Amino acid sequence: MSRTDGVAREQHPLVSICLPVYNAEKTITQTLCSILGQTYRNTEILVFDNASTDNTPSLLGEFSDPRLKIYRNEVNIGAERNFSRAVQSASGEYIALFHADDLYLPEMVEKQVAAFQKDPAVGAVFTLANFINSRGEIIGESNLPLELMSKESYFFREIFEAILGSLNFLVCPSAMVRSELYKELMPFNVEKFRTSADLDMWLRILATHPIVILQEKLMSYRFSIEQGSYQFACLRTERADYFEVMDYYLSRQAESNFSAKALVKYELAKNIDRVRCAKNYLLKSQSSEAKRLLIETFSASMFWGFGGAGGGVGAQKVLVYWLFAAISVALFKFGLGQCLARSLQRLLPKRGVL
Repeated sequence: MSRTDGVAREQHPLVSICLPVYNAEKTITQTLCSILGQTYRNTEILVFDNASTDNTPSLLGEFSDPRLKIYRNEVNIGAERNFSRAVQSASGEYIALFHADDLYLPEMVEKQVAAFQKDPAVGAVFTLANFINSRGEIIGESNLPLELMSKESYFFREIFEAILGSLNFLVCPSAMVRSELYKELMPFNVEKFRTSADLDMWLRILATHPIVILQEKLMSYRFSIEQGSYQFACLRTERADYFEVMDYYLSRQAESNFSAKALVKYELAKNIDRVRCAKNYLLKSQSSEAKRLLIETFSASMFWGFGGAGGGVGAQKVLVYWLFAAISVALFKFGLGQCLARSLQRLLPKRGVL
């Protein structure tokens, strides 16, 4: 290898863009075009088709870019094993696991690589995103909590505390991770944390490395009513997997490490989640389970509003939920549970953030 080649690789290290795919015929062409159109050119693009049964394989066959390698599983090996296979097959210095229905702006990879090169200690680089529907229309956006907006890199405590108070704002398919770190920490712990296994991965990275969050919307994250995650969020009656992750990490650290305000917001998030699950129970005509959850909300709100650590605006929000839960429980006594469910269906956002 010549000295010139060495300098070029240092300035433009290889990036492995991994794209696990399953039955993505409606979006794969547009997604892959957005990846191939990146301004950063030193990439390998590894597509892992998990035994798709639709037109995905033939659509993939229409691309002929030399950077593109397509692998096809003979049988469906499950999403988590497909993700792990993709990461272990990557040979780049940095790895990005992209989604087959999202869109990536042309300068995304270039700006992420620049962030890594600016600080060799960084373990992962994230970006912000626009949220789009199945037609590609913007329906929302991701944002950072205000307390994080004045910095470029972050450590475990500040990210964890911000997630306690603002839920998970790290956009999963925006993540680019150092290859050796990804391969060391894989697989995602889906068995324990299910749909929030990605959050656990980011916290494991933060345990040893800072992360960067580029404060630009460099991708479009798609929400579709056909997605399993969307349907789960809309219909679930079990508490969100997010709480499994956060409770696990809280159990390993003293709560005194985190601000009282963040902890109160976390308890409020649990109450919101109980109300959401109660609404779904009511829609399924399981009123006794809905009543149980709303009574739990009532009890928890009493504790955090009058005996907990909250104060100021936090205490006001707790009082609102306390009153809401009390009214909800009262409605059951008059047989108005279904009326309550229809009201909650309109009030709660259709795209769950938990």
